[in-house]
Amino acid sequence: MSTIPALPHIDISSTFGAALIGALISTMLYGLTTLQTYLFYVYYPKDSRKTKTLVALIWILDTLHAAFMSFTIYHYLVANYFNPAALAIGHWSLFLTVALNTVIACTVQCFFTIRIAQLCHPKLRWWVTSIIGAMVLAHFAFGAETVIFMQVQLLLCWSLSLKYKPSQLFAATPFAVFAVLSDVMIAGALCYLLSGSRTGFRQTDTLVSTLIIYAINRCLLTSVVAVVEVIVFATMPHALWYVAIDFFIGKLYANSLLATLNSRVALRTANTPTFNSIHLSGMEFNDSSRGSDTTWVIQKNDRRDLVLELRPGSSSQRNEASQHTDDMNGMEGSRTKVFAS
Repeated sequence: MSTIPALPHIDISSTFGAALIGALISTMLYGLTTLQTYLFYVYYPKDSRKTKTLVALIWILDTLHAAFMSFTIYHYLVANYFNPAALAIGHWSLFLTVALNTVIACTVQCFFTIRIAQLCHPKLRWWVTSIIGAMVLAHFAFGAETVIFMQVQLLLCWSLSLKYKPSQLFAATPFAVFAVLSDVMIAGALCYLLSGSRTGFRQTDTLVSTLIIYAINRCLLTSVVAVVEVIVFATMPHALWYVAIDFFIGKLYANSLLATLNSRVALRTANTPTFNSIHLSGMEFNDSSRGSDTTWVIQKNDRRDLVLELRPGSSSQRNEASQHTDDMNGMEGSRTKVFAS
């Protein structure tokens, strides 16, 4: 009679259970990425080809990440079920998920760096973008070295009962530091440049304040998650909660970029001035274009509406006269409606 081999003591809930939870959260965020990508192409069909290509690239990278992440979970929890020896070996799909996360994060940071370069004064543009670009490059370099090599080696070290070494935390620290520094510097530069765009007008200043809040929130979200990942990595090296966080941190970067692009319609609508109807009853207009003064008087009993339409991109104004029936006593017969779209 065959006997069941004895399994080593494994805390499934804090290892592959944690990785499964991270994969589920990442899958939900991937749905949000897909939705935002669809909304971008629906509402912004006239955006530049470069922007459309960037959005497509982010979605493709995020799709590949979701596919390889799902395959990783399938490999460990299904294909190698009841095979402890296979759990101690890093799979190639796991390496690719970490690499794709790093590429997505750095691509988004490069996008915001280019926007900062466009807003900067020509004399400061090179210095500002060089410093931020160096931080992003360091983020990518240490991410490739630390996340792909060191962190994946620690992913399944629990099965070998390896003792945690401080040098491993020291190797992962630069990656987290430069990830946070890149986000903070990008957010700080955007806030400084946007604050200089205040004009004193209420609507413009409100729009600038909203953009500053967006920039700060984006920085806080990704920075806090990166710091939490390193803290979890340092305190629980033999658990896989840090892998669960790493599964979805790249999707936070992707959604921050797409949310920035898709928020333009909402911001434009919220800051579009609106006008109420202007009553012109009893007003007089003088016309001296033909050499003789002609006076136009709009009486209250005049039953015509003068409609003035103002549309963006139009240099002409159109007046239309429409007949209507006055069923209410005391209604003023002449009104002007102004539409701003």
